[in-house]
Parts: sequence; structure tokens; C-alpha cells
Amino acid sequence: MTDMTQQPQMSEEHGPSRWTRWLPALRSRWWTVLLGLSLMLNLAIGGMIAGSVMEHGPRERLMGASYVQLIPRRFFHDLPRERRKELMDIVHNNRPDLRVLRDATGQTSLKLADALAASDYKEEEVAKVIAEFSTGTQSLAARGGTVVLDIVRLLTPEERQALAAAIRERGKRR
Repeated sequence: MTDMTQQPQMSEEHGPSRWTRWLPALRSRWWTVLLGLSLMLNLAIGGMIAGSVMEHGPRERLMGASYVQLIPRRFFHDLPRERRKELMDIVHNNRPDLRVLRDATGQTSLKLADALAASDYKEEEVAKVIAEFSTGTQSLAARGGTVVLDIVRLLTPEERQALAAAIRERGKRR
């Protein structure tokens, strides 16, 4: 006769599997369902991101487009990759000059501050500093305009129309 107080011994084939004894015991089936749904959602999102990167490649950042303020970034974004690279190379090739002019803009601000704070204030000096900043071939605006003109010269008639539409769209958003 067997003793009723003794627990029956579990054999290897009827006992918990080696994986389930390491998992925490969930108190409810709802937690199991929620965790399963959460895992599926995370895997689906990860799969969509991986698929997008594999199909289109990593997202490209439009470096240098801010130097050319007349052309909206959206125009460059809508171009095919090779054409965008061709046009952006113009900006990238001119970037050192544009950076020097942008840095000079900071110096111009200091010159303006000195002219404004001078004990013998002269409006002509202030006007001269402002003219150096806003006009002439060595101003940031003039150099940026030259870069824009170089880009526009390479555009096809369809691309010129697309650029005009992008500029108008940006104007409407503002």
C-alpha cells in the first residue's frame, strides 16, 4: 500500500521541461496573451524597419542644403538619388568657401557692435559694415546665390518646374 501523504515522483518525461522551469510562472492567461501580442507587435515593427532599410538603403541626410536657402530641401529630397548627389556635389564643393563666409558673418556682427558702441558714433561706419555684410561678391548671400545659379543651370525643364512648385509650396506653408 502506498502512503497518501507522499507526493508522486515525476519522471523525466512527465516533469517540467528544462525551458519552462526557468520561465516565471504567470498568474493569468491574459498576461501570456498580452506578452505574446507585444512580442508580435515589436517583431512586426522591427521587420518593417529592417525591410525599409534593405529595400531603400539607409536614410540619406541632406548635408549642406541649408547653405542654399533659396532651394527648399524638399526639392532635393524628391529627386532620384543619383541626380540629388550630382546637384548636392555643387554645394559640397563650395562648402569650404561658404563656411568661411559664414564665419566672417560673425566677425561682421562684432564690427557692427563696435561701430554702434563707438564713442564717436558715425552712421557712415554702421552703413559700411552693413553694406559689407549684405552686398558684394564676398557676402554669404552672394556666394549662396552663385551656388544656386550653378545648380539651376544643370536642371532640366521638368526639374525647374518642380523647383518652382517646391518654392511656392514652402511659401504657402510659411
